[in-house]
Amino acid sequence: MIVTQVSPKGQILIPKKIREKYGVKPGSKVQILEKSGDLVIKPAPEDPIAEACGFLEGNFSLTEELRKEHKKELENE
Repeated sequence: MIVTQVSPKGQILIPKKIREKYGVKPGSKVQILEKSGDLVIKPAPEDPIAEACGFLEGNFSLTEELRKEHKKELENE
């Protein structure tokens, strides 16, 4: 287990071995998540849009859903 100290400015130091293992370089972005009462730090994806593509399962079209919703709104006017 690695223990690090939080600075007065709220900063923490990620040890070199861990930065190298996960490719965290100066200027890199990381995500801080809460998961089951724990804080999790992980490298942020370089392209969050590409990372999110394909995570929804099923055969549906968001465009078609928006068209249906718009049609209902027009009918209710």
